Amino acid sequence: MANITLNYKGLTGKQGTITAADTATFISLITLIVADEDPTVGVLTNSDYDIALERDTSITDVANGSDPIAVGVGNLGLVDGDTIICIDDKKNLTSTNTKEVRQLRKLRIASVKRLAEGKANYTYDATALPDTYNGNLPGPDDNPNTGGLIQKRPWVSVGAIAAPTSIKESVEGGSITDLEIWYDGADESTIIPTGIQDEDDINQWNDKSGLAHNLNFSGGNNKPTYESSDTQNSYGYVQFADGDLMSINPLASLDEAQQFTVFVIARSTDLATNSPQVLTSTENGELSIQIDTDGTARFKIGAQNGTTANNTVQVNEWNVFTLVYNGTANIVGRVNNGTTIVDTSSGTPANGPAQMAASSYLYVGGDNTGGTFIGDVGEVILFKKVLNSTEYANVENYLTTKWGI
Repeated sequence: MANITLNYKGLTGKQGTITAADTATFISLITLIVADEDPTVGVLTNSDYDIALERDTSITDVANGSDPIAVGVGNLGLVDGDTIICIDDKKNLTSTNTKEVRQLRKLRIASVKRLAEGKANYTYDATALPDTYNGNLPGPDDNPNTGGLIQKRPWVSVGAIAAPTSIKESVEGGSITDLEIWYDGADESTIIPTGIQDEDDINQWNDKSGLAHNLNFSGGNNKPTYESSDTQNSYGYVQFADGDLMSINPLASLDEAQQFTVFVIARSTDLATNSPQVLTSTENGELSIQIDTDGTARFKIGAQNGTTANNTVQVNEWNVFTLVYNGTANIVGRVNNGTTIVDTSSGTPANGPAQMAASSYLYVGGDNTGGTFIGDVGEVILFKKVLNSTEYANVENYLTTKWGI
């Protein structure tokens, strides 16, 4: 008995090699190809494949599946260097290869292909599609998404990504539907008035989440300005002076909420004037990110708070602030992807650990009690859910890369 080394062209476009004993059957080559083409995701199966010999395409797994591959009487005569072509198994139209089966096969192939292209390791989620086929017919079956396509990609897991290029790439498919707020100073089209010039006053900062939760100048206060000449990593941002304030009202999802994740890109230009300085807050002092005079970052979900060590935040340095509230007494707070603070004894919301107070305002650049922020804000992102540790680290990486921090 000897071994034969064969090339293959896989379903995902991958080209690889396999080694089989000369006594192996032609159909057994599929098992070797699956193991080589999909070693990480592990979703492809033998039934996804038809195969044929490239130099003689009449030799197939259907016609010659039980034949040994070695040279000899009645054998196929494969030799080192022969190439096997892999074909999506579409030809069998029996009850075992329905439209539903073929639809899910395409998702399995796509999930492996994404990994082969150097993207993160995803597995598919059929509920992100229009309703799956029921056998050979479109119609309701065990797919809960009977209402048609929903706004998320059909992937249910996301791995750690060093430099994501978007928020969508950073989080799982189900999480992106919980993006509630996205204020992006790098996108000048979101700043009102349209065509705003450097140092002009801002009336409104439009939301990019698709929910139109636009941030407006808060009456009775001063207006922040837009900085487009002294950029950060080529991007403009919003400047807050002492007394500038913006808010959104109503924001119904704040009312007695149980889960949130907040990200803010900002730098303080003066920590000495007011302490603490307030980046974000509800009218009840929740979802509040603050900075003390000594550079201590403070993350608040109620009267109490979780804090970093002093000197965490330096004047005139850009930072990524992350606040996660998980519906208990726990706070996760991070500055610049740093050591995670999980404070289990503080931060209890006004209504107890299970939910925040009945709030409808979200403030940026201060709060409703006179708290202010003196500095610059580049981006604010809010999810109405708890992102897992991989997801929020990915969003931090996205923001860090984008803003050159």
